[in-house]
Amino acid sequence: MTLWTEALRRAELLAAGAVLARRGLVRGREGNLSCRIGDGAVLLTPRGADKGRLIGADLVLGALDAPPPAAASSEALAHYAVYRACPDVRALVHAHPPGVLALAASGWVPDPHALEEGLALVPRVELVGAAAPGSVDLAAACADALRRAPAAVLLGHGVFCAGSDFAQAVERVEVLELLAGVALAAGRRTGAA
Repeated sequence: MTLWTEALRRAELLAAGAVLARRGLVRGREGNLSCRIGDGAVLLTPRGADKGRLIGADLVLGALDAPPPAAASSEALAHYAVYRACPDVRALVHAHPPGVLALAASGWVPDPHALEEGLALVPRVELVGAAAPGSVDLAAACADALRRAPAAVLLGHGVFCAGSDFAQAVERVEVLELLAGVALAAGRRTGAA
């Protein structure tokens, strides 16, 4: 990892957090983001931080061959589990899109078939059952789900979207929210899990 690569990833993470906050996909101190830096390092948002107001020095650097740093996000275990299970994933976003949460409250996930954008960007969505936030069980369930799909809806706890970079991961969160909005506006729940 070079200093330039780390600086670039920090800037991308800050920009992604600001976009998610501005679009109402994370509010206050909820949600978290991370990315790989090289093969063994991970950059994560800190525990309890407003994702729309982060600065580069706030971010936490960790190593995948060690436990997550104590200052890292409360969902750091899930981020680490996904990176260890899915070597192609380079960026992760955990957000709480309100439309997706509303749809998931009934046990449904957004249906990618409802829009061409859905199929193109999120061809499959997995539903992860209820598990305690920050738990080993949730981490394992997220890793298992993201082995099979680029997006996972967590019952009562938002979404995890994976990508080759932050642009792709954020776009997947946005598309899930769009798909959920379409389903809710149409008065039907589509895409049963």
